Parts: sequence; structure tokens; C-alpha cells
Amino acid sequence: MKTHIIITIISILFINSLKAQEKTKDTLFFKLDKYLYQSESNPKKYIIKDNYDTSEGAIYFVQKKIINTSKPKKIICFKKFAHTSRLFKLKDNKKLNDVKVMNLTDSYIIVLVNKKNKKTEYIQVSAEFTIE
Repeated sequence: MKTHIIITIISILFINSLKAQEKTKDTLFFKLDKYLYQSESNPKKYIIKDNYDTSEGAIYFVQKKIINTSKPKKIICFKKFAHTSRLFKLKDNKKLNDVKVMNLTDSYIIVLVNKKNKKTEYIQVSAEFTIE
């Protein structure tokens, strides 16, 4: 009986410690523009202008869901963010480092802000990589 109680207490403490380690992600809001834009062939795909050569591998964002949120404090330009965060390759300053962009979606919740016809849409996305 004592063993059963001790195992139960240890299990509860272990589960609580696991929950305490879950970190809440910050959210980054990026505006859609000429650099980061919606694909014409697939409206759920968002292309990054300097990094869409599928022969070498391309990284892009894919819509996960449309979210309802209050107006964000700041909407960021993805191109400026990529430069300041050093997401570009060291040897080729015009190509994004695929791994760094993928890690970005591990560290943050990425939301794209699409403003059209006086209506604002918030699109939560994830990064995907493809080679053809």
C-alpha cells in the first residue's frame, strides 16, 4: 500500500515537472507584401521571394488555420526581420538558410497578416521545405 502511494506521488510530481517545462511561444506577425506573398496556384501556400528555387530546395509557409486575434502590437516586414535575425546563408546573402527558417517556426508562432478590402485576416502558418 505504501509503495502504491509513493509511486502515485512521484508520478504526480513528474507530470507537473513536465508541464512546467512546456514553454509558451511568442507570436510573430508578418505582413504579406511583394517579398512574402500568397501563391497564385495554391492559396494556402505563402512564398518567400528570394527563396523559391525548387531545384535547389525551397522553403515556404503553409496555412495551418485562420485565427481570430486582437490587433497585434507590431506587424513586421519579413525581409527586414530575416536580415536583422541573420536568417540568410553566410556565403549567399540573398538566399535564406532553410534550417534557420525551420527553427524559427519551432521557436515562434508565425502569423501572416493579410489586409484586403478593409478586412484583416490572420493566418497561422508553418514552414515547409521542398526539392524537385
